[in-house]
Amino acid sequence: MDYIRNRNEASALLEWGKNQNPGSWYAHSIHVAQATEKVVAALISKGYDLDVDVAYNAALLHDIGRYKGFTKSVIHSYDGYEYMNQLGYRGNAQICVTHSFPSGNQHLEYAADWALVPDSMEMKLKKILNNYPAYNLYDKVIALCDALADEEGFTLLEKRLISVGLRHGTNRHTSLHWQGFYAIKNELEAMIGVSIYTLFPGIEQSIYTS
Repeated sequence: MDYIRNRNEASALLEWGKNQNPGSWYAHSIHVAQATEKVVAALISKGYDLDVDVAYNAALLHDIGRYKGFTKSVIHSYDGYEYMNQLGYRGNAQICVTHSFPSGNQHLEYAADWALVPDSMEMKLKKILNNYPAYNLYDKVIALCDALADEEGFTLLEKRLISVGLRHGTNRHTSLHWQGFYAIKNELEAMIGVSIYTLFPGIEQSIYTS
């Protein structure tokens, strides 16, 4: 797959997106990229074949679909996928979708508020995921780091999930959706041999912020 490898190019796209639609998603994206870089560096140190720049850039642009506006649904995943595909970066486009579905193509109904998503868009998203059943490490790391960083910096998984639930609402599938993040966390921790939180200096300060 084609990924953006130049950090300046990725940063320029994020700046463009922020100018189209300013919001907390911009700082969140930067912190997700920083978290992703740390996790990928730890995986590389254990012998896994990954590219830090590919991972950082993909994480930086995982929410680029927010350039079109804010919704409480996965519409931004679709918008990001379409935009990155137009630029020719299919790998980045894929991550715009996969970060919203930590369980992969299993139990797609777990995603937040499909009622807000037009039928044609829902069909396209489900087709993308069904054609891409096996997540690679970039998909998994970025999906997890999306839940380990907010606009303030690194944060605990539980705090981030509750925050999103309070702001966006929950449904009968929410706890099952959250299990996808914990499954990835457990897998990555087994691969690097330590708690994921040890990679993020100062993360304990997040328990003192609102």
